[in-house]
Amino acid sequence: MSDPQRPYGQHDPQHDPRYDPRYDPVHDPRAVPPYEHEQRPGTVPTGEPADSWDAPVPAPGENLRLDAGRFWAGAAATVLVCALIGLAAAVIIEQVFGLELLSPGLFGDSTNASWTAAGALFALLAAVVLQVLVLAAPRPSMFFGWLVALTTVILAVLPFTGSPDPLAGIVTAVVWLVLGLAVWSMLSSVLSRTLVRPVPRAPR
Repeated sequence: MSDPQRPYGQHDPQHDPRYDPRYDPVHDPRAVPPYEHEQRPGTVPTGEPADSWDAPVPAPGENLRLDAGRFWAGAAATVLVCALIGLAAAVIIEQVFGLELLSPGLFGDSTNASWTAAGALFALLAAVVLQVLVLAAPRPSMFFGWLVALTTVILAVLPFTGSPDPLAGIVTAVVWLVLGLAVWSMLSSVLSRTLVRPVPRAPR
């Protein structure tokens, strides 16, 4: 049975079980949905929904700015993590499993020191390249992903040159793949949190 007091064919929001009078613009024009008050850290308030992508999308003719302080704080943490990944890989593979891990050759015969330095250097160079891409390239994230992927593939293939032990080459390639994935994932996350819109200057 239909309600005789309700006009046929018209939707009355007050009869909707999801109706909330606090956010009814008819009764309260100042009512704003809760998500409009939320703001992603590291971004300037805009009219975009709060669930939009973390990195702001530039408007035509607008240049995004890199928060260099926070970016290099995240890059330093990435360098530290990748150095520990290299050290952990050398210790676990050689001393725990007793397998051979080819040394990058950065510190002579010391495999632990060489892999620690290799992980840190890989992350540091990637952070420098990423900052240059942000300043010069139109799609820094895309170019950065390709550069890290190609560099990782080259480093993973190098152990198989010179007829080494196949098992040692495979283990070394896996370590490079893990380092490349770690560098790409962490620095991409850092970039999404530190690429911001410039704050507009108030008119005088």
